[in-house]
Amino acid sequence: MKAVNLVPSEDRGGGIGVGAGRSEGAAYAVLGVLAGFAILALLYGIARHDVSSRRSQLASVQARTQQAHETAAGLSSYTSFLTLREQRVQAVTSLVDSRFDWAQSLHELGRVLPHDATITSLNGTIGAAAGSTSGATASGSVSSATPPGSVPSFTLTGCATSQSEVALTLQRLHLIDGVTGVSLQSSAKSSASTTAGSGQCSNGRASFSVQISFAPLPAVPASSAATQLTSSTGGGQ
Repeated sequence: MKAVNLVPSEDRGGGIGVGAGRSEGAAYAVLGVLAGFAILALLYGIARHDVSSRRSQLASVQARTQQAHETAAGLSSYTSFLTLREQRVQAVTSLVDSRFDWAQSLHELGRVLPHDATITSLNGTIGAAAGSTSGATASGSVSSATPPGSVPSFTLTGCATSQSEVALTLQRLHLIDGVTGVSLQSSAKSSASTTAGSGQCSNGRASFSVQISFAPLPAVPASSAATQLTSSTGGGQ
């Protein structure tokens, strides 16, 4: 005999199970969507906090930069003064280097002169620079006591025991620092009867006259150094 299920189809256990499975899947989907929104909200909060922190750091750096600029602007006067000081030192050093050292040359002369030779007269001069006829400008004012290119020289007369000693004197004079030429102007042996008061060497000694030429004075490294010194001094600094 065939069994017949008298329970209505909507009340059977299979129908109730299918409906419960569908409702549970929808709940999980909603929970997943809510979890995604929560994660996005968390990431947004973290990013916003990071941007705010970076903006605060930027504002702090800009404030320090502005303060540094203001401090540097306040020290600019000291920087200008230091630059002016260096320019003046350079100008004075250049002017000193372009002058002839007479004391050193006289010291060298005394050092190299032979013992048997004596000097009766010595004259030091500064010749005009090449291409110049005088030390004055077109307006008549002296531009420099020793302009660049001028040639210092010594003209000396003296006495030696013999002509050989005169030759040795000429050779020794070449040892003076900066000497470019030694020219013998005259050399004569006096008679035994010549007295010292006559302007010649006595007791048969040889009298000589020599011109010593030195290297031309160097030009100032910075052509406007003297002008810068004058203008900066007149500026009331």
